Amino acid sequence: MKNFKQNLRNKPTLFLIIGIFVLFIGIPFGIYGLTLNGGASLGGVLVLLGVFICIPFLVIDRILVNKIKPFKLSIYELIFLGIVLIFYLSDNKKLYVDLTEYKSEYFVVIYNNGNLKNSELNWSFPLNKNAELNKNSIIIPAEYKGNYQIKLKTPKKWEGWRMNPDRINEISLKIYTNNKTKQNQKEIDSLAKMEIITVGNNVYN
Repeated sequence: MKNFKQNLRNKPTLFLIIGIFVLFIGIPFGIYGLTLNGGASLGGVLVLLGVFICIPFLVIDRILVNKIKPFKLSIYELIFLGIVLIFYLSDNKKLYVDLTEYKSEYFVVIYNNGNLKNSELNWSFPLNKNAELNKNSIIIPAEYKGNYQIKLKTPKKWEGWRMNPDRINEISLKIYTNNKTKQNQKEIDSLAKMEIITVGNNVYN
């Protein structure tokens, strides 16, 4: 037991510091979460699950630190965390659209069918994108539909918002509107079609 305590004190590593933090914070928070009612208790389960996942890494860390110098091992662990983070973010990519200063009551996200010109997209760290507006819409490649989550920063004057996925003239789109809009679905679809005609080079009847 004495050797184990000395090992912890004399050979600190990145995983050890993170592991101690997770154990001392995660266990009480997880147990508290289990005491909550309904779906809130699921949060406690997830926190405790994270704690249990952390334990094997701590054990491996203590084994390796006897063979690799702590500083060098911490660098390897940092690289490992970076790789895991990149893989995680590659499956959780986001497309950000800033509408905070937007004036209109509707906004359309159009998925390019190959006949439109895509909106300008800028990279955001590390694998996300920021979209430049084209008046009342943005046009993005169709493959982004399944690969990117759209994160809308809604206009300040909007009282909440709602989104209607739709398909007009073989073009997939999402129509975002002010939650308090009095327009019905037919009127909203008409606005979306007008937007496609404005930004595209297709001919609609």
